[in-house]
Amino acid sequence: MKKSLIASGVLVVAPGVALASTTTDLLSQLAGLFYIIVGLALVMSFLLMGAGIIMWAVRLGTDNNYRDNAIHVMEWSVATLFTLVLVLGVVEFVQTHTSTVLYILSIAIILLFAWLVVTSGLIGGGAKEEEEHE
Repeated sequence: MKKSLIASGVLVVAPGVALASTTTDLLSQLAGLFYIIVGLALVMSFLLMGAGIIMWAVRLGTDNNYRDNAIHVMEWSVATLFTLVLVLGVVEFVQTHTSTVLYILSIAIILLFAWLVVTSGLIGGGAKEEEEHE
């Protein structure tokens, strides 16, 4: 049963892999989709900033506690804008230098795998040494 499930999964995925042009094109397309999502989030952040400014202006003659809420909204919108602009820069870098990003990503995966092997060896090896001494 397991072998037939694996074989059917391979048959389903194989045409997509065969028709895929390259990994760099796929990564570039995914970055483009992410670019759209971040762009929409940027628009929402600008709207939040505008709402905070309007809240602050409307509550100009009221208690400071109400105006502090508007300032808090503006602080969060500025933080969101800063973060999203940085993310847009990363997405732009991924789209323009896709092969470099893949190279860096592969090195990071290899280092992570090596770290996992070393730490699992240290964890497993330490218990054996203690048993030998007893």
